[in-house]
Order: sequence, then structure tokens, then C-alpha cells
Amino acid sequence: MAPVTDLDFPDRPGGWWHEYVCPTHGVELSPARDGAFPCGYGCVWQGEPFSGAWAVLAHQAAARSLRRLAVAARAGNQQAADAAVAGLTRYAKLYERLATGEHPDAQGWMLSGRLFQQALTEAIWSTSLAHAVQTLAGEVDHEQLKPAVDLLRGLREAARAAREVLVDRDDFRNNYTAWLNAAGASASRALALLGEPDETAEWLTGRYGVAAHATAAVHPDGWEWEGSSYYHVFVLRAYLLALRDCPSETVPDALVPRLHDMIAVVAALGTDRGGTLPALHDTPYAGPRWDDELYELCLLAAELPGAPDLRWLAEPLAARLRPELEDHWRSAEVRGWFGTTQPEGPEPGQRSSRLFPDAGYAVLRGTGYQAVLDFGPHGGSHGHLDKLALYLYGPTALWQPAYGVPPYAHPLRHGYYARTAAHPTLTVDGAEQRETTGRLRYWRDGVPTEAGAEADVYPGVRFERHLRADAELLIDLVCVEADRERELELHLRADVDVQVRQSPTGARSNWPGDSGLVGLHAATPGAVLSTGADLGPADDPQRSRPHLRWRARGRRVLFASVYSPGGVATGISIDQAGDEVTIHIRRKDGEPVRWRVPNGRERVRG
Repeated sequence: MAPVTDLDFPDRPGGWWHEYVCPTHGVELSPARDGAFPCGYGCVWQGEPFSGAWAVLAHQAAARSLRRLAVAARAGNQQAADAAVAGLTRYAKLYERLATGEHPDAQGWMLSGRLFQQALTEAIWSTSLAHAVQTLAGEVDHEQLKPAVDLLRGLREAARAAREVLVDRDDFRNNYTAWLNAAGASASRALALLGEPDETAEWLTGRYGVAAHATAAVHPDGWEWEGSSYYHVFVLRAYLLALRDCPSETVPDALVPRLHDMIAVVAALGTDRGGTLPALHDTPYAGPRWDDELYELCLLAAELPGAPDLRWLAEPLAARLRPELEDHWRSAEVRGWFGTTQPEGPEPGQRSSRLFPDAGYAVLRGTGYQAVLDFGPHGGSHGHLDKLALYLYGPTALWQPAYGVPPYAHPLRHGYYARTAAHPTLTVDGAEQRETTGRLRYWRDGVPTEAGAEADVYPGVRFERHLRADAELLIDLVCVEADRERELELHLRADVDVQVRQSPTGARSNWPGDSGLVGLHAATPGAVLSTGADLGPADDPQRSRPHLRWRARGRRVLFASVYSPGGVATGISIDQAGDEVTIHIRRKDGEPVRWRVPNGRERVRG
């Protein structure tokens, strides 16, 4: 949604922004036009819940515009300063009039806000307003900001009350808490600049502050506990926004390394040149709103001393979001965010394969490709039934990506995108996988990198996936052993027009994009690879995409594939002797590759 630069924000409370989605087509609606809400396929919706959802987006955009106006005021723009002060004054009056108690339309499962149905969206809005005041406090007479004092007090108290509800529910590690803390800390810093007592420490180092939440909600490997790309970035942004201008002595020593670890997750996971973060678990697939959140994270991370470099992610995001700007990198809006300005660091080096044992992701890299294996915990309410899914990306191509989810109010979120067959993994007898945590069997880092995992997702079925990655080849072996004859189906999901050609010895798939990806596929006798059309990724379910189904009926089946950018491999075959499986690969240069797959019952760790 375009920012509300004239600050003509709604004179009404906000609803739930996830309802700003076409019920028919599953796409986010376009900006409102004269009270109507169109979708890209010709539908036009009016009234509730779309009006309330649009109000949320308009309020959030207005708050961000206030923050940008304050930055312009800092650069000497008096007109921007006057507009920012006027906007804050109007919001103070609006909040006093409308936010008198819990939102009357909040759904029963929600943590109720006051001006918004959800306390979460209110905290995000509050954080932007507080940052606008922080910036303006150094540029205008504090008497002009007097109306903001009561507003900020009310926002801070609302955040504190909502956080207490989560604590009472024993749900402290909820991602909402990160934003409630960001709102409380930002409001406290703004109030301190206006002469009020400084309560920032409660929100940073207090019993339920940022540092405590980062300890409770972040795995040792750096991932936010839900294992969702979106909620990882979401929580990390909240932490970084909460720390604006905080004196170093108020930031716990252990917090900064944890923030570095969280940023390192993003650095390891993103694609090389496309500005894409794989949409693992509940995550938007694509779109300007998600791009904007990622870009803000990159800007904030660039200001944090010692943080991993995200320049390779920021530059394509900036080119998509702000192509008219020459200075894509390093925004004035966050320059010196942590009280110091970081110099430009060295160009990031080649990123290597990486294991995240707690969240349960293995990222394997070669020249021109990246694979992500998902073997970890379910991820709570944001998890998917997708154990041992394998996602494939090029530097810019989305060959076999995680499909993400649409806004939560649409039934396709649970009805399709969280289900097993929407992911490149195994189904048995057409049933859904059960919620579970897979097990890493081995990880051998180096050249080549090898990884193996198993998951108990169907009673009576042993399911393993083994991967070997070198510079030019990715070998993928799926082993399934059942207690009786079962219908076994391995799904391949694309966001490119993949072409498949069968032969007596197997199949060849061609995946366009970048230098092209060629897949060669072989399986135990009786397996058939078929293709058909299905729903596309969650940004546009109507954009049909190929769904490859590799089917076999039996008690023990092996599905083997080798993928190579540019088609380096020319053949694949499987040898099996007892529990020992060997994969043979023929290459264009005549140099054979032979991989004896580690026995799934053998537990080895690199």
C-alpha cells in the first residue's frame, strides 16, 4: 500500500488487517477507491470487514509517514516539522476519543487492542509514533509536542497491560511480546526526551523485557522459536527498533551476540542476488509490504556494530522498492540508530552451507543453487505439515520454493498452504503428515556437504531424506519403508514452468531461470512421475503452477534425483544391497560420481 503522505488517516478504529484479502481469489486487495476495495481479478468489495482492515493499513502507513516527516524535519524541512506535529496532535485527540477500552470487535482468540482489534498491530503503530516523537524532540519546541505526552503514556500503558495478559497466560515467548516491548521502550525513550521519568530499563532489562524475551524465544542457533522466516524477521525488527538511542550500559552484554546470531540466520538463508528470503512456515511469499519489512531489517542491521552484512539482500530489495533513488543503501531514516554510525564494511564473501540444529534447517549451497531441508520442530500455530520438505533456489530463480501463506483470514491458509501436499515432501495414502519434530541423522560440512534426516510423520512408516551437495551437483535421496503396502507419493512444487520428459530409465526435468536447472530422476521399479497444474504460491493462488507427483505403491521405495545448474549431470542410477544404497551419477565431462548413502540407522554428526 502506498504511504499516506498527506496524513489523511481514518477517523475510526482499525479492524484486523488480515481481512484485507479477496475471499474469492485469495489475493490482497488493492488500495481503496471511494470506499470500494478491488482485487486484481476484477472483484470489488465494500463495507466490513474490508473497511476495518483498510483502516489498519492506513493508520500504519500514516505512522510511518510521520516517522519520515520527522526525519525530514531533522534535515531542516520546516514544512515537514509542522506536518509531523499536526499529525501527532490529531492522533492524540483520536486516541483519547476512540481508545477508551478494549476494542469492541476483537475476536475471542485475539489479544485485544484499543484503537486496533489486536494489541500487536497497535504496538507496531505505537512504535512508529514514538520514533517520530524521538526525532522531533530534538527539532521543535517541546511545548508543541505536549499533546503527544498523554498519547505516549496511553500507548505505553496499553502495551504493559497486554504484556501482562500474555504473562498470565504463560505465553511470554509469543512474538507479540517483542512488539509490546518495542512500543513500551520507544514510548519511554520519547517521554524521557520530553522531560518525563525514563522507564526504558523496564522494557529492555526488566523481568519481561527485550533481553528476557530474546532468551526465552530464540533458539541457541539464532532462530526465533517458531521457525517461520516471517516471524524471525518480525521479532528481530522489534528488538532492533526497541534499542534506538539506548545508552550502551542499558543493553545487556548477552543481547547483542544474540541479535548477531539472528541476523546471521537471515544472512545464511537468503538467495544470492534475488532479494528473496525463503518463505518457510507462515511467511508471505512475496510483495512490497514484505519487501519493505526485510529492507528495514537490512538498514537496522547495517547500523548494529559487528552485525553480519546483509548488503546482498538489501540492494535488490531497494531496487524493487525505491528504483528512483540513487542511494539505495543506508537510509538516513535509521542512520546512527544505536547511537553510532557504522562505516561501510567489506563486501560480503561467499556464503557456505549452514546447519541450524535447533530450528531444524539445513542450508546447502553450490555454485548457482541453494537447497533448504526442513526437518525441525512443527513451529506452533505458525507451523506447517511439511517435514523433510526440500526447497530449491537459484541466485534469482525460485525453482522449488516454499509457497508461503496468504493473509490469515483467508481459508486457504490452513485449507491448502499449511497442508502437506503444498510442500515438496512425502504423503502416504493421501493423508496429512502429523505434527512432529524430525531428527537429524548426520551433517558433514565441507566439499561436498552431506545431510540426512528422518521424521515419524505416519504410523508404521520410516521416512528419510539424504542430501549431498558439491559445487555443481545436488543429490537428493528419499527412502520410504512401510509396515505394509501403501500409496507413497513424493511431491515436487515449482514456481517456474518446469518441463518433464520420461525415458525407460527415468525422467528429466528442466527448470528455467538463471542458468537453468536440470533434474534427473530415478526410482525403484513401479514409480511414475506425472505432472499437472495446481494453485500457485500464496501471493497469488490463481497463478497456476506445475505440481509433479512421483507415485509408487509398495512397502519400500527409493526416489533419487540429481540437480545441476546448466545440466552438468547426464545420468543417475541406484544400487541397493540390503540397507546400503549407492547413487551413481554420470557427468558431461565423463567423471563419474559415486555416493554411498550413509545408513539411516547410523548416527553421525559433523
